Amino acid sequence: MKKTIFILSLFLVMASCHRQQDPVVVAQQFLEAFFTSDFKTAREYADPVLYDILDKTQDILDSLTEEEQEEVTGYLSTITIEVERPVDIDKDTVLLSYKVDFSRLPQPGQAVITLRKEGTGWRVCALD
Repeated sequence: MKKTIFILSLFLVMASCHRQQDPVVVAQQFLEAFFTSDFKTAREYADPVLYDILDKTQDILDSLTEEEQEEVTGYLSTITIEVERPVDIDKDTVLLSYKVDFSRLPQPGQAVITLRKEGTGWRVCALD
């Protein structure tokens, strides 16, 4: 019985290691972290080419007074992000359109995020 459970556990671990990440989910998680000023989490989804941008954005936020930081955080807490799912993902680099809806603006903004496949995962490598 112990052998069966052990073998089953190994099988489950191996199966989970080979699962492909969904680039739409990675993009969504990166953007949510980025727009809520959680740059540490955003960095987990970013390619090293974006580290400098994340660090500079964090430095700008850190240079604000506490009152200004609260105002920015309050403003950013009202946004919603919607990443559009492409019809097919068959390449190692994918451009995904996304909408950012700020409650204080009349229309949502649209932009593009670029992800690059690395092994079984995806990394955000550009914001356009």
